[in-house]
Amino acid sequence: MHDLKPHDDLLHGERLLIRTVRLLALATPCHSLRAHFEAACGCSGQAAYRMLEAFVQQLGARGRRRVTLSIPADPRLTDDEVLILDAFGCAQAEDYRSLDERLTGLVGAAPPFPLGAAACVVAETLAMNGLMLRARPAPNSLIPRAWRDDPPFLMAAE
Repeated sequence: MHDLKPHDDLLHGERLLIRTVRLLALATPCHSLRAHFEAACGCSGQAAYRMLEAFVQQLGARGRRRVTLSIPADPRLTDDEVLILDAFGCAQAEDYRSLDERLTGLVGAAPPFPLGAAACVVAETLAMNGLMLRARPAPNSLIPRAWRDDPPFLMAAE
């Protein structure tokens, strides 16, 4: 694990989101956490939980790099977990360019459409239920080179 950060300052929605992602990544269903997620999100909680499942499945199936997650009970965050929280925060803030940058950094390639759609649905559901997420500035090392240094279009003659 790299640069673990304590998550004592996380908001309730962020804590709920990261715990759910960790357990879903282990492919071990936790019905009490699912019920807690649904209770926090009201009548749309089940759909948001399913979309979060789709997000984790897409990240695992389409990712071209290994994403580092802590164990579910660990109070610290890895850099990838911070990037996941930031991606959902960008989705909630409707900053789609930053969301795409974060998802590209997580996947290691252009993110598939369902990944961004799932992040937007989950983030909006959390927002509708008062569970706000913060969009943090991501360090340049986590944002892919294509967005920082290289021109957006490369001509064939170059």
